[in-house]
Amino acid sequence: MSGTERSTASQGRALSVAGVIALCVALLAGWLGVVAGSAGAAEPGRPAVTVSQSTNLVNQRILVKWTGFTLAAGTNSVVVMQCKGTSPQPRDCWAPRWTEKGEEVKQPDSVPPGASTKQTGLPTAADGSGQAWIQVRPALRLPELGCSDRQVCSIVVFVTPAEGSTASSFKPLENVELGLSYGPKDTEMALAFAAGQYALTPLSFVPAPDACPGMEHPDLSVNGAGEFTQAGSSWVFGLCTARTNTVNMTVSAGSGPSGREVFLNKSVDVGVTQQPIAGPLDSARPVPLGGIRDKAKTVYAPLTNGALAFSFNIDDVQTHLPVTSMKLTPRLVAKLITGAYPAAPHGPGAILQLSQDPEFTAINEEHAWPVAVRTPILRGVQDDTIWALTQWLVSDPETLTWLSGTPDANGIVCPAEWRVGPATYPMAVYTNRLEMLANTNVPQSVYEDIVNRLGNSVPTNRSITDVGPKDDGQDKYGYHNVMAITSVEAATRMGTPMAKIRNAAGNFVDPTDPATVRAGLAAAKPGPDGVTLTNDFRSTVANAYPLTVTNVAMVSTDKLTAAKATKIDTFLAYAATAGQIQTGSFQPGALPPGYIPLSAAQKQQITDARKKIADAPKWTGETPPPTTAPVAQGNNAGSSAGSSAGNNGGPNTPGTVDPSGTPTAAPSTAPSTAPIGAAAPPTDKGPFPSVANVIKDALDGDPSALVLLVLMCVSGAALIACPVLLSLGHKRRTGGWPPPVAAVLRLVGRQGAAT
Repeated sequence: MSGTERSTASQGRALSVAGVIALCVALLAGWLGVVAGSAGAAEPGRPAVTVSQSTNLVNQRILVKWTGFTLAAGTNSVVVMQCKGTSPQPRDCWAPRWTEKGEEVKQPDSVPPGASTKQTGLPTAADGSGQAWIQVRPALRLPELGCSDRQVCSIVVFVTPAEGSTASSFKPLENVELGLSYGPKDTEMALAFAAGQYALTPLSFVPAPDACPGMEHPDLSVNGAGEFTQAGSSWVFGLCTARTNTVNMTVSAGSGPSGREVFLNKSVDVGVTQQPIAGPLDSARPVPLGGIRDKAKTVYAPLTNGALAFSFNIDDVQTHLPVTSMKLTPRLVAKLITGAYPAAPHGPGAILQLSQDPEFTAINEEHAWPVAVRTPILRGVQDDTIWALTQWLVSDPETLTWLSGTPDANGIVCPAEWRVGPATYPMAVYTNRLEMLANTNVPQSVYEDIVNRLGNSVPTNRSITDVGPKDDGQDKYGYHNVMAITSVEAATRMGTPMAKIRNAAGNFVDPTDPATVRAGLAAAKPGPDGVTLTNDFRSTVANAYPLTVTNVAMVSTDKLTAAKATKIDTFLAYAATAGQIQTGSFQPGALPPGYIPLSAAQKQQITDARKKIADAPKWTGETPPPTTAPVAQGNNAGSSAGSSAGNNGGPNTPGTVDPSGTPTAAPSTAPSTAPIGAAAPPTDKGPFPSVANVIKDALDGDPSALVLLVLMCVSGAALIACPVLLSLGHKRRTGGWPPPVAAVLRLVGRQGAAT
């Protein structure tokens, strides 16, 4: 910096060109150095961390890899956490404990099970490297950190110190308890930082819900099938930030049946369903589906395609590495969801778990499978996907025979409570029918809770305490053992593998292959509306994936105003165009990974629906009451809040099985839902307050950003001053201006003379 000081301290002699250039280069280097430092760059040979995805993050899992932790080699001392800012203190992270006024303080337990964004006791190899999956959460899912596009957060990896360690004499704690139960202390984290036994990398999330102005008075409200929610939340930002024809939209999730109910009751503008109104599930209801809207004036338009998946988060208990492949037949799925293995007789040679079943071992690779027997996590509310799943089971001849009470070749028998007769197939709601599994098989009402449990390997096991049932928490690292039946989108977001399932042609098909999903969609039969689709589970198309899902919008032309019709038209036009673009990762406004874009024929169906809406008579009577967005439930605002009916059992009305018929199903209740985006608009007006807000947001929660801001301002001034100072120096030495400046002065002079 001495050159810089000399070039700026003397006002009595001309500034040298070299000195000015040195100033610019030094300031620019300082600026770039701070930016590089805030991005988590590491010096060669020092601990470093990389992640599988660092931008446009949502509620998802990412793979974290670290290198250079040679001091921790051969130990389980590494901790991975999500923290706020790029220079986080222990209290900026979700996990640590700290001491305040002589008492230990922990983060409040205000989020669902397994929500802590940390992994502890992670092993490090002999070369100082390691890796682990960790779930990261945006502000909507973890407001305590507030991570968004405006609040940068970080993944922090550090070594837990052994007792007696100092910054100069650091020793790792060799065996930290695996999983989430260990809460690192702030002093441990600070000591690891002081000793250089840490690394971090910044994370950037998608815009927070309040990124859309005017959301206190949304133009449209959308509610229905949980499988649509992630696409809908993406489209919220695409529609509200459009250059023309903006739409402020809220998206909330319950289920298909609840979506039809709230739609017919005029609680939302657009319902999202997989079955048509008065379809097979609705026809099986003991109480007919009512509502204020005229059912005959409903227009249907496809929104997204996808599929149900049997996703798993299971580790080999010997290698402690994730199992990445699995094959399932319909009968194996039936054995899992009915609890056939734990309910089986426990005599000599009894088959008590999936990995002992010859039907399973004959088609799967050999692994040291976990011993614990767990049923897949399923939704416990009326849902179109449960209806489709159970219809698929009874459409397979050998599975129907097994569900009717005939043991398989290995003597495994269906529990009496799940057999045809006591249970009616297909069914709309999954309940726990076995008392012995009351504390291990607990159906989940909220769709996103299933997704979170899958990603964090949090089973539904509960312990009974003096204050009632308590969730047992996450499986230990290396011993994960959770399966869930959810969407391909959700499993993709959580980075969990999905099983190949056998179709009616006898082939095992992969739901992650778009070709198999498209083949299944092509085999599906259109409903009476021509838009909704019913799977053809007996299709013998070789590569057809049987459990495809098409989410369909319901729009009513009953008392539809011209203004509302315009907003709905914009929404549908977006769904058919920009809403179908995929980029390979989550991009606000695009179609998230895991969905299958609409076909040309389906896009034409949207065009036809838009024409029907445009041609329908517009209501010009009294102004209809404003649409009320569904009420939020707990901490799952914007997720999948649905009815909790059916969680504690209660079989459907007994009857005889008819795979193509419409047996009785229990009624559902209206969901408790919440909008994905709803916030007050910014109060600033004009460009300058907006700039001030941007600066305020950049500094909020990150003091080091103040240094960055000062250097940016100084560097910007230097960039402007450099040509001026160079020109002045040239004139003092030569008596004339540099040619470019002289040319500008001559041009200005000529213009002045002409004037």
